[in-house]
Amino acid sequence: MRKNEIIGISIALVLFATVVSVILLKDIIITAQAIEITILFVLLLGTIVYAKRTSDIADEAKRQRYSESLPLLVPAIPKLLPSGELPLEFVQSGVGLKVIWRNLGKGVAINSRVSFEAVPTASGKAEFFPLRELGTVEVGGKKEVDYSEILNDAQLHDISDEYQPRLEAEYLDIYERKVTTVQKFRIDEQNREFSLGELYFTVNGRRLGEETTRYD
Repeated sequence: MRKNEIIGISIALVLFATVVSVILLKDIIITAQAIEITILFVLLLGTIVYAKRTSDIADEAKRQRYSESLPLLVPAIPKLLPSGELPLEFVQSGVGLKVIWRNLGKGVAINSRVSFEAVPTASGKAEFFPLRELGTVEVGGKKEVDYSEILNDAQLHDISDEYQPRLEAEYLDIYERKVTTVQKFRIDEQNREFSLGELYFTVNGRRLGEETTRYD
């Protein structure tokens, strides 16, 4: 039995015993009636505890079921240059940029769509590549998006102070929960290079877990 359940039951028993004692002292009921009331109270308390336990088990089974069906799309950018470097121009213009989205989760990603918010240029503008359909991505499967082939989709817009260059994916699991992947960029302005930075996921708008995943 859990600690909070023991505390709750103990408090209930103390309060009940106190009330019954007061009633007996004032001769409101006889001892036999008090015994009957006590038995009924104990049975009721047991029923409440059993119902709570059953509910907790059902909730745990539901969480386990959800966990085992959660898809997680994770992006990777192949290093095309012999040096292994990734020029900043890749994520400023989309030219030469390919992104491979892999499903590293335990469930199928349904109605998957991905977008790309580019790194701003010196002019204070940034390219935005709107959502593109990837469809269904099976467990362990992957889909590739070649942005150098879809430059006509890009929209050049002014950026705000809150602007964050990133890759993002939106998709559903088999229970129609909305899952998102957000992959930010780490920028090295001095060497004109970039790398993958913070990566996190949300489920129905809430961040998955307390921590975030980082590429170091």
